[in-house]
Formats: sequence, C-alpha cells, structure tokens
Amino acid sequence: MVDDDARRAYASNDDLRDAMRRLSASDGACAGISRVVSLGRSTNGEDVRALTIGRGARASDGDDGRGGLRFGFIGNMHGDEPVGREIAMEVGRWVCERATTTRETTSEAETRERALAKRLVNEATLFVVPTVNPDGFAAKTRGNARGVDLNRNFPYTRFSLPKSLSGRASAVGGSAGDNAKREIETALIMRWSEKWAMNGVLNYHEGALVANYPWDGNDDGSTSYSAAPDDATFRYLASSYAQAHPTMSKSAEFEDGITNGAAWYPLWGGMQDWHYVQTGTYSLTVEVDDEKWPSEDKLGAIVAEHVNASIDVCARALFGSVRGFVRDERGAAVVGASIVVGRDSAPVKTDARGFFAKPSEPSTRPVRVVITPPSNKRNVDTITHFVPTIDPTDGASIDVVFTPRSAPPGFLLLRVVAVVAFAVVAFLIRRSARRRRRVSVLSESLVNNVDVEKAIANRRGMTSSRSLSGL
Repeated sequence: MVDDDARRAYASNDDLRDAMRRLSASDGACAGISRVVSLGRSTNGEDVRALTIGRGARASDGDDGRGGLRFGFIGNMHGDEPVGREIAMEVGRWVCERATTTRETTSEAETRERALAKRLVNEATLFVVPTVNPDGFAAKTRGNARGVDLNRNFPYTRFSLPKSLSGRASAVGGSAGDNAKREIETALIMRWSEKWAMNGVLNYHEGALVANYPWDGNDDGSTSYSAAPDDATFRYLASSYAQAHPTMSKSAEFEDGITNGAAWYPLWGGMQDWHYVQTGTYSLTVEVDDEKWPSEDKLGAIVAEHVNASIDVCARALFGSVRGFVRDERGAAVVGASIVVGRDSAPVKTDARGFFAKPSEPSTRPVRVVITPPSNKRNVDTITHFVPTIDPTDGASIDVVFTPRSAPPGFLLLRVVAVVAFAVVAFLIRRSARRRRRVSVLSESLVNNVDVEKAIANRRGMTSSRSLSGL
C-alpha cells in the first residue's frame, strides 16, 4: 500500500527533475536499477524526461529492454491536470523501494508487494514520464506553449475527423482529415513510443473518475460505442483498474467505472488510438479525479488510490500477456513477424530480438495464436499455435521457429535434371558457335588469299615444265 500523505504538495518542473535524479542516484531508492533519459525539449525548452526502471535501465549489462516486457506511465499531457505527475513519480518510487529493500518483514501483503516489484524489475522495463507538457503546467493551461491540445494532435489512425466537424480543425492541431501539423511535444512522444513499442501505457488525466479505453474516434462523429478489435481485452484492463481503485467501480455516472472513449465523447487525434494502431500499445486514459487541479490537502489520498490500481493493471497487462520469441531455423531473431491472439484481435509485431507480448483477457479455454512471417521471409509459412489457457498472472508463453518450406516429392530430381539439361544446351550452343567461327575464318582466308593460290598453281606449272625439259 502507498501511504496517504495529506501534506503532499505539487512538484514544480524543477522539483520533478531533482526528484528523478535523487531516485536514480547511487544512494537513491532506484540505485542500480534505473536511469534518467531525455525524450527531448518542449516548445519553451524544458527537458521532457523519463525515469527508466528495470531491465532497460541496466545499460552496463547490455540489456536495452528489448526482448522483454515494457510499460509506460504518462502524466500531465494537459498542463492544467497535474495529478498524473505525482502518480507517475509515486509508481516509480513504489517499485524501486520494494524491489531493493532488505528490511525484514512479517507482513504477507508487503511480502507479496516486494515479490511483484522484483518481478517487474527483473522481467520488464518501466518508463515513468511524469510530464509531457511542462510548459502548460507552468502556465496552468490545458494546451502547450502554443495553445495546442496535445491529446488532439496525434496522426489520425483508424478514423479521420468527420467532415461535419471540419470547423474544429484548429482545435485538433491540423487540417481536417489529416492532422498533419505536429507539436514538438507530440513528436517527441511519438518517436519515443515508436522506439520502445510498449506493451501497455496508462495516461493520467483529470475531470472525471473513470478508466477510458479505445476507440476514442469513429466515422460519423456520433456519441456512440466504437469497439476496437481487442475490445474484450481493453474492457478487462479498464475494469481491473476500476476494481483495484477504492471507489471508481462504484461510479454513478459510468457503469462499473469504465467507458469506451467514443461512447463518452468522441475525439480524433488522441494518443491512445494512435498507440494501439501504430505501436501495438494497449493504452488506457485514466481520469483520476472529478476535480481538475484538486487542492493539496486531497492530493496524497488521490495519489495513493491510483498508485495501487496502476501497479495492478501494469502487472496484468504484462504478466497476463501471451508472449514469446520468434526465431528462424538458425536461432536468429525474426523481426517484424505479426502475431494475432484469438479471433478478433489486432496484430502485434516482434521486436529487434524477436520478442512479442500481447496483453490479453484471461481464458480457461484454448486460444488460437497465428504467427505470420514478415515479407522478407518468403520461403516460410504462417504458423498456427494454440495455448491451452491464458492465466491472469502468468499469461501464456510460446516460442516459435520458422523453418523453410520442405521441397515437394521429386523436386530435387527435377532440379538436377533441369541443371543437366541446361548444361547440355549450353554446351551445344557453345560448340555450334565455335563451328560458325571456324567456317567464317576459313571463308575470310579464302577470299583474302586468292593471289597466294595463283602463285601456288603457277609454281606447280613451272615445276612440271622443268621436269619435261630435262627428259
């Protein structure tokens, strides 16, 4: 559990920077299992940082986090919604303190928490990005320094902005139908997301208390349910968050404390739809409180409630996933293979080490997994595999080896015959060419040596006359 600190204060941008440094310092709670990296600078030049914890942070052993599980915690996309900054930082602190402590305990709950934290550190890479919009936070405005809503500024993916809403083009940060104008902050999050292709992300907002899942958009602009291919998995993850929170699932406004994005209010150019389509990331938008920028005397309790729910969903998304490696017959990683789990599911891709992880709802029945080779593997076939169950805490693991297609019966003999036939034909062509060249040379010689032949004939005549005169 996280302590409910009623005296908690909002951290400034400088405070966040210093807190991240202290956590990752040699004497910090995250020492040896973390590092701070820069994603880039905001419009006003503020550094946007990530605290990386776990496998991907241990640069000394050459492990960059690929070939393993990856999850992100993102806050403060809207500048006037700062609670997510505090939740994301507390999540990082929660994991580090429990993974590294050597203090003895007799508490079963604390023992379980420590075991989970150590598992996260050993098997996964966690990315804590407390603020995407430091300029908006400093100004206490929703948009960035240029007044753009960053959660309407991502490229349109599954849905374009309906023509009926084209007048809102300036609000989404681009031209109607393409949303082509990128803000600096949007671009750096896109680059970072494409680099790491996280398996899951929690994106913290304010103004309600609900777990929101894709799709956010639709084709006609209506306020109606817009189901993504992995709707069942998204509902499972959102419900898990709501149930792990002490009050969210009891919401009077949202049934069970969850909502489909478009069923609440449709939007286009949001991060969670873009994540799902472009990087195979299962992203939830978590509205953490009905009030925006709640008073500091409420902050500690709000943070504590959401840290526990965040850790729960992170563990379910990662460890409850269908995951494994795809390799070729030589044991080399197959990059870019496509994996579909179940009947109605969007594919995920293997990373640079041939690893994939697909968050999935639990199942007590066999589930089909289809692994399709990338386009550069033309001599191998798609593989269909069945996992017997998908456990909520351990998921299902499979390793796949692509082997070249076997030659059909008689194929080798036909190939040998073809090679021999080709060699015979080539030999005959070369011999015919040599004969033609000899005939040509002889003909040329006869034409050019007429005088020589006459001289020979005359000489023969002269020899004959001399012989007669000697008789």
